[in-house]
Amino acid sequence: MKKHFPIICIVVLSITACSFDALDRKPSDTPVISQPVGEFLDDWTFSVFSKTSLDFDEAKFRLWLPENNHDIKAVLVILSFSNGSSFGDITLDEWKTYAENEKLALMGVTLRGGNYVDPEQGSGNALIKALDTISFKNNLPDVGKLPLLLQGYSAGGVYSYNFSHFKPERVIAFVNIRGGGIGTTSSTNNHIPGLMLLGENDEPSRNQRMTNVVLSKRDEGGLFGLAIEPDMDHFGGLFTSWRLTRAFLSAALDKRLTEDTNALVSIPENSGWLGNNTTKEIYNFDDYPNNTENASWLINETFAEKWKAYQED
Repeated sequence: MKKHFPIICIVVLSITACSFDALDRKPSDTPVISQPVGEFLDDWTFSVFSKTSLDFDEAKFRLWLPENNHDIKAVLVILSFSNGSSFGDITLDEWKTYAENEKLALMGVTLRGGNYVDPEQGSGNALIKALDTISFKNNLPDVGKLPLLLQGYSAGGVYSYNFSHFKPERVIAFVNIRGGGIGTTSSTNNHIPGLMLLGENDEPSRNQRMTNVVLSKRDEGGLFGLAIEPDMDHFGGLFTSWRLTRAFLSAALDKRLTEDTNALVSIPENSGWLGNNTTKEIYNFDDYPNNTENASWLINETFAEKWKAYQED
């Protein structure tokens, strides 16, 4: 036994040393197992996992690009009604043709549950993460960094407006169609061209909230306007509003994007036109005869003409 004693001592000491070393290890030294943020449902559709019951229950995003996509300059995010999905919208020929002509990627969105209409609760970062992840998987990493156009109907319109406040540095312009669940934000999105489209026969309180936000923003020089579609309730068709939306977004692309780069530029307020919300008369900004803060800001003359025609019976 004696001749084996040194060996036994060495083994015991080694075990003891290992045990003390384990006890002395700091929590920061412990390997961190990263949790996945989501999963791919197919090559172009990514589902982001919810973190809490407050952010959302479901968040899925699908990206579509034109076949000739080497010079995509922005991503148009289309959003639907409460707890709905716009996956079908991005398959429509009218949106695909528009995207091809304007060199855009389209993103369809499915959001359900929680407080998803407030991007700051988690749904905003989910959108950004999904766009980046899908783009990277498909060897189009630059697409994930592109600026955004947002247009949504009802709850989707609320999200579009709120996102312009959440990430103003990423947003070219937004359109809110009949999304009345909004309130005035801080001035961080005042410089972003925004359009609110109301239905004449929609719920009065919904229309009033949308109008109040526009007038509040206009009082601060915000680039916001509203238009009212005649004889339209909350649940009517969107095709007429979508036509005006596309005209507005095209003008915003032209004015906000610098050539050969995705950097965003500011638009001087007095470079636009103004529309009288009562008479629907339109004027060059400097020629407007009344209080400019009570008028809708219109991005250029061509759009001003379409704004007027949209509201005619």
